[in-house]
Amino acid sequence: MNKIGKAMLCTALTGAIAVGAAGAADLGTLSPQGAKAYLNQITTLQNKYGKAAARTDDGFQGLLTGLSMAKLVDMDGDTIPELYCAAAHQGQHMYSYADGKIYELIIPKGVINFGTDVSPCTQFYVGKDKAYLVSGQEVMNNNPVTFWTKQGDKAVVVLTYTDGFDWDAETPTPVKTINGQSVTAEEFSSAILDFTDDMDEQYYSFWESPYNSDRALSPRAALQDTIASLRRLTNPTAKVSTHKVTLNGESAKLGAYTINGSNYFKLRDLAKALDGLNTNFEVKWNAAQQRIDLTSRTAYTAVGGEQAALPSGNKAASLTNASVYLDGKPLNLTAYSIGGNNYFKLRDLGDALGFGVDWNANTMTMILTVK
Repeated sequence: MNKIGKAMLCTALTGAIAVGAAGAADLGTLSPQGAKAYLNQITTLQNKYGKAAARTDDGFQGLLTGLSMAKLVDMDGDTIPELYCAAAHQGQHMYSYADGKIYELIIPKGVINFGTDVSPCTQFYVGKDKAYLVSGQEVMNNNPVTFWTKQGDKAVVVLTYTDGFDWDAETPTPVKTINGQSVTAEEFSSAILDFTDDMDEQYYSFWESPYNSDRALSPRAALQDTIASLRRLTNPTAKVSTHKVTLNGESAKLGAYTINGSNYFKLRDLAKALDGLNTNFEVKWNAAQQRIDLTSRTAYTAVGGEQAALPSGNKAASLTNASVYLDGKPLNLTAYSIGGNNYFKLRDLGDALGFGVDWNANTMTMILTVK
């Protein structure tokens, strides 16, 4: 059987697989800083491989080139998704984000092709607490297929099979093994079904035509969904908060923006509100170190403009790298730049500065408490 024939047979086989639905990427508990790191990595790979495009030459019309896929998938169930990227024949990569750093997981370089090099695809099995990346080359020529997942800080193989054919036979005869042991077709199907029980199979073909299955997911759609989802964390829309704020039971004049369900405040607004209490703090700009320095249990020096009403309407926000130090030690705070000012997540500030933050859903009130 020639290469194109094998590719079409392979596509028919994999096209019969039940696939999951496309949609917005699941961000899990990925931090805005993690989202920014992932976006930067996507840009780096686009610079390396080029942006996604479909070939137009005869014989390969519709085959995607450049960085054609990016997908967020939680490989180990820790609620922080990994980033998978693929550029068809050029390579695939997987990244994880932890402790403020992005690192690459070592997976096979080549995108799976199930049959021959003319039919590249990416296949995942995704469950509630784990996911598998399927990898293999020239599979129908009896080369192994491996299932990869993440354990700790490494990518590991958790299952190996072969599902090929004896092409020398007059009628191609199936050749099947599970973890090195020969099995019948029934045993093979049962083993794979048991291993992937209750998992969603997601199959992405890098052909837009002519070999693509109608049921295959689009790599370019996954790329677009992933970038859009990550930008919801790094470049969200900020809405003027309509929530009330109380400080030790009294109404507090503190304007805030709501971003992705959390409220963000100006440091100086909060410093003025807390002045005179035992969680007061001073705010200074450290020009030499290009950072914001906070000094705890120190009277606040007003500079004017504190607690001014926020302008109406939604605003574009962008994740900022503003460094904030408290008593000489760095703080891990999420901050967004809105209209030239930095706004910080209220609960982060409460944890750092020692005041309580509660929420009364009945009255839609943020409750700040200083003991």
